[in-house]
Amino acid sequence: MPESHLIMTKFTVPFLRTQLLARTHLIEQLNQSCGLPLVLLSATAGFGKTTLLSSWASQSTRPICWLSLDELDNDPERFWASVVTALQAGSLVTAGDMIRASHQSQPPFLSVLTSLINDLAASPLETIFILDDYHVIQEPAIHSSFAFLLDHAPASLHVVLSSRVDPPLPLSRWRVRGRIAEIRDTDLRLSEVETASFLSQVMGLSLWEKEVQQLFERTEGWIAGVQLAGLALQRTADQAIWVRSFRGSHRFILDYVQEEILARQPPGIQQFLLHTAILSELNAALCQALTGEAGGEQASQGVLEALERANLFIVPLDEERRWYRYHALFREALLTHLRTTTPEMLPPLHRRAATWYAAKARWALAIPHALSAGDEGYAADLIERFVDPDSFRNEYHMLRRWLAALSSETLRSRPYLSSIYVNSLVFTSVLSSQILELVEEPLRWAEQGFREAADEAGLGAVLTMRATLLTFQGAFAEACALAHKALPLLSEQEQRWRGHCLCLLALEMIISGQPDHAHPLLLQCRTLLVKTGSLPASILALIILGEVSLSRGDLRQAESFFRQALAHSHEHEDPVRWGNRGSYYERLAYYELTQLFYEWNDLEKAQQYLQEALTGAAHPWIHILTPGILLQIRLLWARGEVEQAHSLMHMEASRQSRPEILQEIRMAQAWLALKMGERAIVEQWSSSISQTAEHPFAHVRREEESLLLARLRIAEGQPQAALDLLSQWKQQARVAHRGYSELQILLLEALAHEQAGVAESARAALLEALTQARPEGYQRLFLDEGIRMEALLKSLLPDLRDKALASYVRVLLRAFVTAEALADAPPVDAACGLVDPLTAQEQRVLQQLAQGASNQEIADALVIQLSTARKHISSILSKLSAANRTQAIARAREYGLL
Repeated sequence: MPESHLIMTKFTVPFLRTQLLARTHLIEQLNQSCGLPLVLLSATAGFGKTTLLSSWASQSTRPICWLSLDELDNDPERFWASVVTALQAGSLVTAGDMIRASHQSQPPFLSVLTSLINDLAASPLETIFILDDYHVIQEPAIHSSFAFLLDHAPASLHVVLSSRVDPPLPLSRWRVRGRIAEIRDTDLRLSEVETASFLSQVMGLSLWEKEVQQLFERTEGWIAGVQLAGLALQRTADQAIWVRSFRGSHRFILDYVQEEILARQPPGIQQFLLHTAILSELNAALCQALTGEAGGEQASQGVLEALERANLFIVPLDEERRWYRYHALFREALLTHLRTTTPEMLPPLHRRAATWYAAKARWALAIPHALSAGDEGYAADLIERFVDPDSFRNEYHMLRRWLAALSSETLRSRPYLSSIYVNSLVFTSVLSSQILELVEEPLRWAEQGFREAADEAGLGAVLTMRATLLTFQGAFAEACALAHKALPLLSEQEQRWRGHCLCLLALEMIISGQPDHAHPLLLQCRTLLVKTGSLPASILALIILGEVSLSRGDLRQAESFFRQALAHSHEHEDPVRWGNRGSYYERLAYYELTQLFYEWNDLEKAQQYLQEALTGAAHPWIHILTPGILLQIRLLWARGEVEQAHSLMHMEASRQSRPEILQEIRMAQAWLALKMGERAIVEQWSSSISQTAEHPFAHVRREEESLLLARLRIAEGQPQAALDLLSQWKQQARVAHRGYSELQILLLEALAHEQAGVAESARAALLEALTQARPEGYQRLFLDEGIRMEALLKSLLPDLRDKALASYVRVLLRAFVTAEALADAPPVDAACGLVDPLTAQEQRVLQQLAQGASNQEIADALVIQLSTARKHISSILSKLSAANRTQAIARAREYGLL
């Protein structure tokens, strides 16, 4: 955000009056507490929080950074820009340089907050950062990101918050950890002695002790109430009578502002006060625009200075006396009086303020006044001028609030604003069915309006926007169809939406098995999106580029793309701005890395990445660009967690309704059943897949299903049926340069040829697969095919003359006996027998296990002790390298023992 949009008086300690009540005990309390990460001043208006902090700051020997917050700071980008500017205006002249740079090109991100924290930690000075009026902050995203800063702040930073209400921060947690000190209204109330001092020293009143006592009791130490009473007493002839009739309710005091203070001012001053009460900050030129004061700006400046001299609740914001503000309660009272007496004045006053701010391109201040004026047309004009059509850096939190204030008629008549409203809803919310339903109507208005206006670029943008949202609902066929319609409408100059459209079309190429066609689209897409600053989409383009590399079999290149995506996500992604898109893209990159590290047989790292990927809501794209549930099942199997695999599939099947995802779950169940030797279940699945309806990414799923069918045919002793099935897919994979698929097919061909007794063909297919796989470090493709693949590798090793290839085979053979491959690859000798064969009694125990007998039932059937049965079972599990009974039975079937 440009600095010119930030009023620099926000970062200056407010000016202190000459006559000030000394509150030594509170100053000392602040001095003792400021060593903690957070000091909270929480009390209702009028308790002197700002004055106390200003007085304390003026006496401090340590660097003080000050930020006076206002309603405009509810936009996260504006808030953090203000925070950084305050820190730089204070002591840390280099703190937050990265954030400042990010406001020139990118939105603020949590990782950049980390950089800010690191900058603060690097400072040798202890710094006190005061944020005044934090109660104006209502945006939840700001609270969460500010809590992040406080949780990770270095010991050198001490934050002081003043607020009329307790902020929604984790105060309880910080109390328990001793990280917070609190000063509340009970601490800030004036004592009776202080009340007497305030009335005599500050207000210049001479009252009897009893009168002071009455005022103290009725104001309950509320400083604003004492001050308001003092102002009234200055104009009262009989102070004793006035004090006896005075009551201390806040409403009564507000009435006094209207009846006893305002009414006693000359008509010109009354009018000036009332007409300028709509302003949060005042200067002479702005006041002149509202009041039409005779004598111009000079006269308005004179009025402001006169109000200050009269102590009429006006606070200077700078030492030059150019900017002021009214005391909040005084302003509220003035506004209440204005609304009650001359409500017809409010719209023209707001319109004049809007016009003044608009002339200075201060849109964020002009637009709320235009809305308050009830002039929707003018407000809509200003919003359109405020929005940067070529950027994703618009302040969507503010836009959302402004556009929600416009009527449906206004939005319907302005398709551009309708489309911006959709963006503001999407970019400031976690996507949900409710949000998707909410954007449907403004999307329809935008599309209809652009069609009627024959605005091709606008229509193309809306169609792309709708297509993107459809992908988040899993409607990929409809999304791709819309993208085809949108692309011809978007010229090369429409970089933002054309880039999104190309990304969707590249996705279509990926899921239809044409990665080579997707690659040039993605390169164009990324170039366009980087230019426009569309971070989420450009990150997604990197992920899809990685998927293209993975599909080609280039695992190293794929990893590079996924890591770039993560790096960009960590550096730039901001859940405040991008809702759940950012976290989703990050999780998708982790999911892709899970697949890579699974393939490299680094199961621990794969599990770590999977946990990162599954943090948050599930998303249908996981089931397109990666093997989805099947990947999780493979990982659980490889780790020996078979029961967990069954539980996962049952849980997913129970909560899914989308047919394509249910189809994938059924395939995963069949894959696991084949590993367990439960061929009947796999056969049942195979007979059902031909009846499955086609879906947008049917090609990807069909190939996976066909490869699983080939494994079934091999397990059934039908190698030729497997080879016939594989041949068509092998040709397609080679033509489309899908190296990952071709490798799987070559390995299955090797197993099928070996089973058919065609040793040379088996060795040739395996050698070709090894040659392609070695540079990328593939392991699980071999390990997942089980003991027959291990035997085939062992038989090939003695004849290998290529040292690099022979070394690679040795790595694979060692992997078959490592703990990581324990569940799926038991150690075997050249004849596929166990290293330590089962004894005859152990084979009998194994038969009982396969029948589901319990330990006691096995002991009874074999007439042995229960402890003996347990020892036999333990020995069987050890020899079969199985973690449990279920795995032991599956391994025994692979060895032909059952």
